[in-house]
Amino acid sequence: MTDKRGQWLSGEGLERITAEALSGKTKPDIAAMIGISVSTLRAWEKKSPELKAALSAARSVRDPVEKALLKRAVGYTATEVTRQLNSKTGEFETVKIVEKQVMPSTTAQIFWLKNRCGYQWEEKPAESEGGVVVLPELLDGEEEQ
Repeated sequence: MTDKRGQWLSGEGLERITAEALSGKTKPDIAAMIGISVSTLRAWEKKSPELKAALSAARSVRDPVEKALLKRAVGYTATEVTRQLNSKTGEFETVKIVEKQVMPSTTAQIFWLKNRCGYQWEEKPAESEGGVVVLPELLDGEEEQ
């Protein structure tokens, strides 16, 4: 076991990796923090059950959040059940069932796209030449407003 590997796969080093993984850091981020390549981190993960458990725990925390964000970004259908207490029997009875459509959220869509495909969806400022903003030319058939 190399010194660096021993330092990071036990005690405070492993706790720090776990904390970074739980905070949302990816394997490339963690490898960079340690000062190793991603392939080295994967090799360490294969040999260390503790490291594998730390990175898996982080994934199990992120997965439901990612799924919920995607669900909100694309919209979904929810079933709402209204129940009322029956005064004679003392039990809850279903009064009505309503199916509701939750519309997609553009904020969730923007967040998802910027985080999953950031290189394609990053905001780019308009090009300028000496304080003058250069706008793209209108396509044929488009009218100025």
